[in-house]
Amino acid sequence: MTDELEYLAHRLVIIEQPGGGFLVEVTPIAGGQSIRTMTYQRTQEAIAAAKRTIDKHPEGRRPANLARS
Repeated sequence: MTDELEYLAHRLVIIEQPGGGFLVEVTPIAGGQSIRTMTYQRTQEAIAAAKRTIDKHPEGRRPANLARS
């Protein structure tokens, strides 16, 4: 199972692990480095962890049309 959703200018891809559990790959929509959460037993836990990570690092939420310095 692979589902996607968007949160604060990031794409969150939910990935089901073969041995059980779920992780979320987080990628800025404007481009940039992807990160992955740890594996969690429930999708809700994995999504919450990804959202906490995004919330802790607001500098990655610049609008895509702003020039980078």
